Amino acid sequence: MFIRTFLSGLLLTQAPTASDAPVNPSTEASAPSPETPSSTTPPALPVLSFEQAIALAEKQNPSLEAARARLRQADELSSKAWSGYLPNLTANGSYTRQQEVAIPLSPDAPPIVIQQANQLGAQVTLRQALIVPQLWPAIQNAYLGERITALTVENTRRELLFAVAQAYLGAASLRDSLAVQEQLLAVRRGFEHDAQVRFQVGDVERIALLRATLDRKQAEQELIRSRNAYATARSALAALLARPVDFDVAPPQGPEVAVPAEAANPETAEQTALDKRLDVGAARLAVDSARLGRRQYVFQYFPNLYATANFSASNAAGLTGQTTIWNAGLALSWTLFDGGLREANIREASGKIAEANANLRGAEHKARDEVRKATFDLESAEANLSTAEERVKIARESARLTKESFEAGAATYLQVTDINASLAGAELSAVAEALNVRLSRLALARSMGLFDPTGNTLAEPSDMPETQKSPAR
Repeated sequence: MFIRTFLSGLLLTQAPTASDAPVNPSTEASAPSPETPSSTTPPALPVLSFEQAIALAEKQNPSLEAARARLRQADELSSKAWSGYLPNLTANGSYTRQQEVAIPLSPDAPPIVIQQANQLGAQVTLRQALIVPQLWPAIQNAYLGERITALTVENTRRELLFAVAQAYLGAASLRDSLAVQEQLLAVRRGFEHDAQVRFQVGDVERIALLRATLDRKQAEQELIRSRNAYATARSALAALLARPVDFDVAPPQGPEVAVPAEAANPETAEQTALDKRLDVGAARLAVDSARLGRRQYVFQYFPNLYATANFSASNAAGLTGQTTIWNAGLALSWTLFDGGLREANIREASGKIAEANANLRGAEHKARDEVRKATFDLESAEANLSTAEERVKIARESARLTKESFEAGAATYLQVTDINASLAGAELSAVAEALNVRLSRLALARSMGLFDPTGNTLAEPSDMPETQKSPAR
């Protein structure tokens, strides 16, 4: 990164060294070394790329696995709805131990057994729906439910990948900040050592040594904070990827995150969100589902017609001498009055339609608001990044001029320390603003329904929202 190169090449060369002033060898030898925390360099970890993180999350994230399971469950809604219209075949069997009953007809003829002591029986019944009006909207609603679930699950996948992208970019930014803090600590230690030497030879006052020591301690504290923040970010990312924290991260390679072309025009951006966002599409289908639900209750006012067939067999022939019997026919059922249940269900369903319409309007307003907010955030982030880059240039030039003034005796040691601290702060600010630009561009694409880094959609193409589709209310 340019930050590491710049700090190691520029800041360290700007730090005043003991060679800038005459030094008594005996004094230099007796100068105490600055206090530094003992640490061991941890072994290097493999670097996990941005693309690998996205692929891992899509492959093994538990929440996404649960979403896929919900999608498989929802795929059975239509089969369950069709079961009411498909043939229903049942078979029953029985065994009864009872007293044998026989009727004697004549002295010369054997009695007729009408009830066996061990009676066996079997029955097969077939029932087929012919006209069942309430099943028609129920079947339509089942297919609609599958589409709503598919959109919801796909939206869950995209939201998860967006969270992974945020976590990865945040961790990468913290890693860059950690590198800056490590370089800054090295600079502070050099300043402190140089201040000790200069103080012993009387070249600087004691306040310069105290300032250098305080700066070094503060740099150590900031380094610890940066390390812990980076470790926390890696832990959060590992949880999303369902893997151990055994990796490092690096900024994504290749071109910057692209800004959607539709974002150039505010009206086009908002319309794209209404057309492409999956949560808006699911809310739109929920209105149709609520209407079909009310239609189911309305269709309960119509009669139902079924075809029935029955076949029975028994080892008791009875008086007729037949052990089997069958019948077939039509069955018409018509509920004339059910105590007002249908009317109550219709009123309840009308309330659900109103609720679904309100939810749809809320989803549309939310989508428009998120597009506007993401657009403003991106403009602010890009402006802040430009300012931060200008600050780096100014701080770099100021550091160069201050170094020349110090070498000429026109600047104090504390001025050199302050200007280098300002330069490090400008570099850290540039890191943060570069991250904000990336995240703002991702957020804009997400708010418009265009964020899909892999394209491995869980929904069928027919389930996706249609372009320029506006629901009729």
